Amino acid sequence: MRRRDFLRVAAAAGLGLVLPGMTACRKETGLRIGDVPPQATLTDIHGNPVVLPSAFRGSIVLIHFWASWCPLCRAEMGVLESLFLRYGKGGATPCSVGVGESRETAEAYLGTERPTYPVLLDRSSSLVKPYGIAGIPTTYVLDRGNVIRHRILGRIDGDGLEKMITALL
Repeated sequence: MRRRDFLRVAAAAGLGLVLPGMTACRKETGLRIGDVPPQATLTDIHGNPVVLPSAFRGSIVLIHFWASWCPLCRAEMGVLESLFLRYGKGGATPCSVGVGESRETAEAYLGTERPTYPVLLDRSSSLVKPYGIAGIPTTYVLDRGNVIRHRILGRIDGDGLEKMITALL
């Protein structure tokens, strides 16, 4: 491989955080706008089973996929917490899903400033394929009927996310 080609590939790879074993240059797969995600039973940070997304039916749901190696994800949890405090009683619930994370690792990552909204664990990364997660963070916005209305790849913008929520309320 020529040096110039190598640099192009390296630059393209640096544009996002890619999950191990997945390539950044692949055909988009997984759920799309207008789909209803399949039911999946995960555990929350306390070890309780939660069926996603039906446990939140009737609420606008923000499904935020994160990993402990992602410093950006922790900052996003602060944005989601702020939105939950503002819109939770009105029917908007964020839900952060730790991809491939154990309870112990998640607890250490979250520290003492844990979100008050649900934090779920997908230890086996079973949602990566159906949701088409190629990079972390990825966030889905579902309406009150659990229909996907938005998909955000990479960093979330608090103001933009707030506009999406208010449009669905």
